[in-house]
This record gives sequence, C-alpha cells and structure tokens, in this order.
Amino acid sequence: MALQPIDGETLADAAYRRLSEAMLSGGLEPGVRLVMDALAAQLEISRTPVRDALHRLEREGLIEPAGRRGYVVRRLGPDEIRQLYEIRMAVEVFAAARVAELGEPAVSRVADAIREAEVMDPSQPAEAFAANRLVHRAVVEATGNDLLVELFDGIWARAIALQIYSSYFQREPAHKPIRELHHPLLEALAAGPQRAAEVMRRHIQEGLDATLI
Repeated sequence: MALQPIDGETLADAAYRRLSEAMLSGGLEPGVRLVMDALAAQLEISRTPVRDALHRLEREGLIEPAGRRGYVVRRLGPDEIRQLYEIRMAVEVFAAARVAELGEPAVSRVADAIREAEVMDPSQPAEAFAANRLVHRAVVEATGNDLLVELFDGIWARAIALQIYSSYFQREPAHKPIRELHHPLLEALAAGPQRAAEVMRRHIQEGLDATLI
C-alpha cells in the first residue's frame, strides 16, 4: 500500500482523507494493519496528525486497536451498513419528495448535476463515488434547506461511507453510466412527491442490497 505525501493541507484532516481514500480505492482492505510510525513516514508528517486521524477513524468504527501504536481496518458488519443506508433514506427520500413539490427549477438542478457527473469515469472508484455524491447532493441542495444539506454532507463525508461504497463498487451496478443509474429518479422527480419518494427509496435500497451480497 502506497500513500502520497501531504502538502499544503491541514495535516490531521488531510491524513484522515488520505486514509479514507485508500479504503475507497481498495488500498486499505479489512484486516490491514496500520502502524502510526509507518503511516507518518509514508505521508511525510509527524505522528501527531496521523494519531488524530486514526482516532477519528476509530470513533467512526472503521479501525480498532491492535497492539502498540497499531490499528487494524475493520470489516463492517451488515447492521452497520444498514444503519448508514437508513440514515440516507431519512434524508434523501424526504429531499426527493420536497424537490418534486417545488417542481422547476428544482428538478432542473438535478438534471444539471447528472449532466455534470456524466463526464466522470465510472470505472474508477473515486470518480464513481464523486459522481454519485454529486447527483444525490444536488437533490438535497435543490430543496433549499441548508440544514438538510449539512446532514447529507455529514453522512457522505464519513469514512464509513467510503468503505461501504468500496464494497458496492465491486458490484456490476456501480459501473453503469451515471445517467442510466439516475434517469429513473429524474423522471420520478417530475412525476410528483409520492413517486419521487418511492423511486429514491428503491434506488437507495438497491444500493444496500448490492452491498450486502
């Protein structure tokens, strides 16, 4: 596993992000041991920001202590995966219904996001994750509710979301074009709140089902 040196960022946050991205790409798989001194050397920073990043990952349930200054990447259980998807449903299903209530131009904002996401490469895990996040965030943003956006960001920014998506990425649906994955949702947003909520709920449930296979 190779991690790129950090340059020009807040070190603890940057170390957390690099480790999270490594989980997304498969560079840090469940069972991999993380040693603070070795990580600090790879990232070319001191142990303190690495320690802070590791503590954050431990609080989020992604790693667990394994010996002196060491941790191991946990394999998430099905209950933990379901919990994240349940939180997503609470936020995003509501948001989809609200966007449908608002109509145009709220629905157009989601259509614009789908077009923007189409240029990203679905065969690369980081870009596929970013493309999906872009579309789903557009739905929440289109509600005009800043607190709802804040909740969305808190869910998707957690390293647990990246590790779960890494598992989902191994499944065939993750590699479909972004428009193919989300066009039914776009149509549902134009069809009314009940239909929008139903399709968003099914869309998220399909992601959960694929992840748990």
